[in-house]
Amino acid sequence: MDNKADQLSPVPLWLAYLSKGGTMKELRNIEQSQLDAIYKVAFARFNSGKFRDSLKIFRYLCLLDHTRYSYFLGLGLAQYELSRFDRALATLEYADGLAGQDSGALLGMAKCFMEIKRRIEAEKALKAVLTRSANSENGQVHRRQARDLLVRIAR
Repeated sequence: MDNKADQLSPVPLWLAYLSKGGTMKELRNIEQSQLDAIYKVAFARFNSGKFRDSLKIFRYLCLLDHTRYSYFLGLGLAQYELSRFDRALATLEYADGLAGQDSGALLGMAKCFMEIKRRIEAEKALKAVLTRSANSENGQVHRRQARDLLVRIAR
């Protein structure tokens, strides 16, 4: 007779799978092309000012693949646009850990710090943007924005 106490709970198995780099998209057998199509919808919603819609879609993408920088960047920026600055900071900090050389998450964090009147942290983040953006794909745009925001802080 099987004793339920002797059976493994799915929670430890799930956590072990995630800790080894597994994702929900793999468990659900979802193709990357499907996630790319969903991302395009989220990006379009964000760019059209439908931040609540984009937030929901980016959150879903983050759940399906917690290793994608662009998903967490999108989620953090949507949270920022909805004035959820503390949540945006946490999300963008996670995104920054996935960022490689991109400085977009740092720039978003600096904007959040400015909104919640944490000038010193904002200044540090902006200086980090200037350093990192030298090797970034969006380097020139991020550097210009960081310089403009540093001037605003100095006033």
